Amino acid sequence: MKIERWQGISGKIVHDGKNALLVDDDEQLDEKELAKRLEENGKPVEEVRKATFRKTLKKQVKLEPIKLSSWFNRKNDNQNANKSAKLKSDKPVHQYKQIKTELLFFGESFLEGFLDFYGLEVNNALGRYEKNLHVLEIQDLSRSEKEYYLATTNKQGNLRIATESLPSQQIAQRELDKFYGQEPKQEEYVELTNAQKREEDES
Repeated sequence: MKIERWQGISGKIVHDGKNALLVDDDEQLDEKELAKRLEENGKPVEEVRKATFRKTLKKQVKLEPIKLSSWFNRKNDNQNANKSAKLKSDKPVHQYKQIKTELLFFGESFLEGFLDFYGLEVNNALGRYEKNLHVLEIQDLSRSEKEYYLATTNKQGNLRIATESLPSQQIAQRELDKFYGQEPKQEEYVELTNAQKREEDES
């Protein structure tokens, strides 16, 4: 059995290559208990991967009232576009509660439009996450060593590994930053230059 931890995603995916389940980050992992749970409640790995990504990304999506307003305007719904300005937050959970509480003001058509827009934003966030490379940590439950890769998935949730196994999460992150053309953070730069100086001193 293996454990997958994806960068920026809450929870761990435990799988046997075929079936998988999502467990909390802080949950203690007993191999026999997990095997039993996998047998009883396991779903296809690809399905669990997509559901895990979606669950985290739904919490991270922010809906700015101005974007919601322009979405209503594109649908020629000026009345609901004007109501968007009355939303007090950019967090969908708070916005939904406000809309439900003030349903007489906002109306059901606004609520339906809000939920449609939210669904689109979550799907877009999921598409971006699946398209980009991320650091993936894989651990075989029978061993304590962890392997790190740069990886992504396709739309069906199939794993696509882009690198050979990397020795640490920091090196994997550095490779990811290099790939996207980002400069190393100041602390990393200091660590790198100190390591280079030590190598020069030794030679």
